[in-house]
Amino acid sequence: MSAALKTQQMEWSKYSIDGWLEQFGAWCETVRMKGGDLPDGLHINQIYWLMREASNELPKGKSYIRCEIDDYEADQVQILLRNLLNSEKTDFTTKFALICLIKNKVENKGLGKVAQETNQSKAQAAIMVSCARFYLAGHDKRLELK
Repeated sequence: MSAALKTQQMEWSKYSIDGWLEQFGAWCETVRMKGGDLPDGLHINQIYWLMREASNELPKGKSYIRCEIDDYEADQVQILLRNLLNSEKTDFTTKFALICLIKNKVENKGLGKVAQETNQSKAQAAIMVSCARFYLAGHDKRLELK
């Protein structure tokens, strides 16, 4: 029975904080694009996504990050973020900075767009993103700044 229960270890040194968040964003996009609700399981998003995965050429325009993490790793990043955002020990300003970081790295939005969505200047958004990165590095010693 114990042989059947294989625990997977998370290798946090595989990416930096930014890398993990960008990979998590790519994983979220992959899951969203593959999702479908038609009975035969074929959905226009699935067809489009399969075409994108098969192509070695990256889409033009918005920067594209290819997903290189598995479901377990994505779940671990999601648990980390969810715990910080739902914790009563995390103050409002820190949560706001984390939201800015998530918008920038996970949602792949530029600092100008983050600033616009959070009603602050681009410089303030950059500071918030930077503060959140350092907060994560200090909060969880497994994560690295690079």
